[in-house]
Amino acid sequence: MTIKDRTESFWESYELPSFGRVTENLLTEICIVGGGITGVSLAYELGRRGHKVLLVEAFSLGSGQTGRTTAHLTCELEDSFQELLKIHDEKTVSLFYDAHKKAIDLIEENIKREGIDCDFRRLDGYYFCGYNEKEDFQKEKEAAASCGADLEYCETTPLLNESVSSLRYKNQGQFHPLKYVRGLVESMKKFDVTLYEGTHIQDMRQEDRETWTLLTDSGFEITSQYLIVATNTPVNNRFHIHTRQYPYRTYAVAFSLSDNSPREECLLWDTEDPYHYVRLADHKLIVGGEDHRVGETPDEDPFIKIENWTRTKFNFVKDVIYKWSGQIYEPSDSIGFIGINPGLEKNVYISTGESGIGMTSSAIASQIIPDLIEKKDNVWAPIFDPTRFTTKGMKEFIKENMNTALHYTDWVRPSEVDSLQEIPVDGGGVRREGFFKTCYYHDAGHFERKSAVCPHLGGIVHWNDIEKTWDCPCHGSRFNTRGKVIEGPATSDLMEKE
Repeated sequence: MTIKDRTESFWESYELPSFGRVTENLLTEICIVGGGITGVSLAYELGRRGHKVLLVEAFSLGSGQTGRTTAHLTCELEDSFQELLKIHDEKTVSLFYDAHKKAIDLIEENIKREGIDCDFRRLDGYYFCGYNEKEDFQKEKEAAASCGADLEYCETTPLLNESVSSLRYKNQGQFHPLKYVRGLVESMKKFDVTLYEGTHIQDMRQEDRETWTLLTDSGFEITSQYLIVATNTPVNNRFHIHTRQYPYRTYAVAFSLSDNSPREECLLWDTEDPYHYVRLADHKLIVGGEDHRVGETPDEDPFIKIENWTRTKFNFVKDVIYKWSGQIYEPSDSIGFIGINPGLEKNVYISTGESGIGMTSSAIASQIIPDLIEKKDNVWAPIFDPTRFTTKGMKEFIKENMNTALHYTDWVRPSEVDSLQEIPVDGGGVRREGFFKTCYYHDAGHFERKSAVCPHLGGIVHWNDIEKTWDCPCHGSRFNTRGKVIEGPATSDLMEKE
């Protein structure tokens, strides 16, 4: 079990070095909030460039979504080129593709430079036709070519039981994400980089338009000229970004393999919606998919759906040995937000909205944000600019924000349970108590009672029975069974109920 979630991923048994809490007031040039792959990649690159850097993580390094990924390194952009070209022009999509393609090179360069042993390897990826889909791969190939992507049409797809056509993305990659993070952390010892764990940032303020002051949960202050928020979703931004990206839960299952399993390795993604993504690692098959909005209960167990899908596609899988879930944020126009934070504050940067391609997004952020701090031109910066706006992404913007607005009607809905006795042990439920909503977790022998109102923007939390957490469907904040915040954008816990 991780600090945050009930399930454990395939990667999380690997231990990272530990660091102490902030125990005094500190002064630095650049403060990074968030110790996942993005924050660590930024700290490494900024340290390598000679900056004084302090990184602070609320839990432990890699304990967030970095350890919940399936760790594909790919320039397959989740949305097809045809779909992307409905929103963006060819130049924009070309730069988007180029950024993720070169991000794999950047990760490989770091691995070679520092001698990091993280199971990295190059391999091809295949975008294949899923059930009930009639993808016109010729049109997709032509759309890709117009954006500088040379995809190869294949009559068949490796690993699958059946003969299914696909488009091949050459020279993609995969690795062990936590081994890579550890390698970067060990390499930072020679730079002016300081790491802290177990320190929750409760407030961020900029009083003189130049310097940031961050208040920790122990009452200490961190003073910094520049602030980088590298949490999965920004904890410094209450409105702007959260209306333009949307929280989704995603699921993964790892299977043991039979003796007749294929030796060829590749990455696979299908055309279904939600799509499936597949890789091999350490003689295991890892399959992900079944995404849905945070706080919404799927009709069928996502793990069972993935298992059933996998057994129809691959004849060499045996037992389920790991299953876990994660959280991603889908941007309204399909491109993540990396760069200057929207708003009036100066010297603050964010990296978020990476969807399911957060591994390569971390490398992109490690180039864009340092270049912006150093006042250097970066060809990718305008593409990922968090302040950008496109009217062609309005359909998704309206649909997802209507979904968010609908969840605010939870305030007027009746109780989920009539009595506490209906809540099973290790389960949760929300009850109406007058005008207010209260959430109850049934621990053995007693109930944990907290306000069901998310302290971010007042959504009503829902019980996540897979991870045993309280999740806000509006903007993705999550809380453990004791009401402690474990994922933003909320920065404070669920309130106590008297």
